Amino acid sequence: MRSALLVLGLLILILPQATPASDLSVTVLDNGLKVIIQENHQVPQVNISTTVRVGAKNETDYFDGATHFLEHLILFRGTEKMTGDEVGNAMKQHGAYFNGYTSSDWTDFIISLPGENLDFALQIHADMLFRSNFPAEEMDKERQAVYEEINITEDNPFGKAYRATLGTLYGKHPYSKNVLGTQEKILSIPRDSVYAYYKRYYAPNNMTMVIIGDVNAQSTLNLVKKYFGDFPRGSTPQDMYAPPPVYNKVQEIKISKDINQAYLIMAGIGPTIESPDQFALDIMATVLGSGESSRLWKKLRDEMGIVYSTGFAFYTQKYEGTIFASATLDPDKIPQVEQAIVEILKDVKQNGFTETELRKAKNKIKTGFFSSLERGLDRADSYAQHDAYGDFKFVDRYADNIENVTLTQLNEAAKKYLNTDSYVKTTVVPK
Repeated sequence: MRSALLVLGLLILILPQATPASDLSVTVLDNGLKVIIQENHQVPQVNISTTVRVGAKNETDYFDGATHFLEHLILFRGTEKMTGDEVGNAMKQHGAYFNGYTSSDWTDFIISLPGENLDFALQIHADMLFRSNFPAEEMDKERQAVYEEINITEDNPFGKAYRATLGTLYGKHPYSKNVLGTQEKILSIPRDSVYAYYKRYYAPNNMTMVIIGDVNAQSTLNLVKKYFGDFPRGSTPQDMYAPPPVYNKVQEIKISKDINQAYLIMAGIGPTIESPDQFALDIMATVLGSGESSRLWKKLRDEMGIVYSTGFAFYTQKYEGTIFASATLDPDKIPQVEQAIVEILKDVKQNGFTETELRKAKNKIKTGFFSSLERGLDRADSYAQHDAYGDFKFVDRYADNIENVTLTQLNEAAKKYLNTDSYVKTTVVPK
C-alpha cells in the first residue's frame, strides 16, 4: 500500500476502526462527477479531496510532465475570476489549507478548513478545477518553479537512484516516466497545448470528490450540484500502457554524484491493484524491511554492520507495482551488501517466513493503517485516490484483507515475486 506504515501496535482492538463504506453517501451527478460524503461531527472541520483520473500514465512523450505542471498552474496561477495571489489570499482569509499531488495514476486537489466555510471551499474548488486560465506570463513563472523543483529532486541521491531504476525496470511502460517531466519539456511545451490538455481531461466524469467532516450530507450534496453540476463531460483519458520488459539477468545502473556515502537499490516488478497478492506483498515488505526489527536491518545493520540504513518496500499502483530493497552504505561495501540481500531473499524463498513474523507484521500494518485514517483529510485522500484507479471500498476492506493472508499465501508470494537472478540494480556513488 502507498501509505507509510508506522509503529508496531500489539493491541489492535483498542484502535479506531476504519469507517465502513455504508456510512458514506455516494452519488454520481448527471455530468459524471462521483461525490462521496461522510458526516463526522467530532471536529468542526471539513475536508475535500478531488482526484482527477489523469496522471503521468496518460501523457504522450510530447506531454511529459504536463500533468504535474497543470497541478501547479491550477493551484497557484489563478482562474478566470481571480489571480493566483487573490486565490491564495482568499484561502488564508477562510483558514484553508490547500494543496495538490500528482502521481503516475492520478492528480489530487485538496482543501481543509473550518466547517462553516464549506460554501466558499466548494465555490473556489470548482473555480480552480474548471476555470483556470493561466495567462502566458503566469505560466512562464510557474515553468521556472517546476524547473527548480526538478533541480532539487535531481540533487537527492536516493530520489535520483529510484527514478533511474524505474526507467529501466519499466521500459516503455508509463511508470518509467518521471512524474515531474523533464526540464526541456517544461520550458518548451506551448501554453495552448497544455490548456487544450486541461480542457479535454479535467472534466467531472474523470473526477471523484470526497467530502468528510462536520457537514450535513444532503445540504452538502446540494451545494456540490450548485457549483459543479453544470460543467460538461470531457474526453476519457487513455492510458499509454505497455508491458514492462522481462529480463533474464541483473541490469546495472551506476550514477556518480558529489556525495560521501553510497546508495543501493535492487528492484523488481510486483502485482497490480487488482491482484490479491498485493496484501501478501505488503506483509512481506514489512517483515523484510520495515524498521529496526526487520530481517534486512537485523542482518545487515545489527549483525554484519555493513550498512547505515536499509529497507524493503512494495508500492501498489493501478498496474504492476514496484518491489525494492534499498540501503545506504560505504561504496566499498556494495558487493557485500548486494550479496547479503540476495542471500536473505533466497532464504525466504527456500524456507519461508514464520507465524510469529506474520502476526507481528499484520499488527504493525493495521496499526499504521488505522492511524492513517484518524485525520479526516487523510481519509478523504485515501478514498479519492483509490477510487481513481480502483474502488474507494478498497480502503474499508484493507485491514480484513491483510488479516486474511495466510502463511502459505505469504510464502507462495515470496517465491513468485522475489527474483534473485534478474533485477535492476542501481548505485549512486561518490565521484
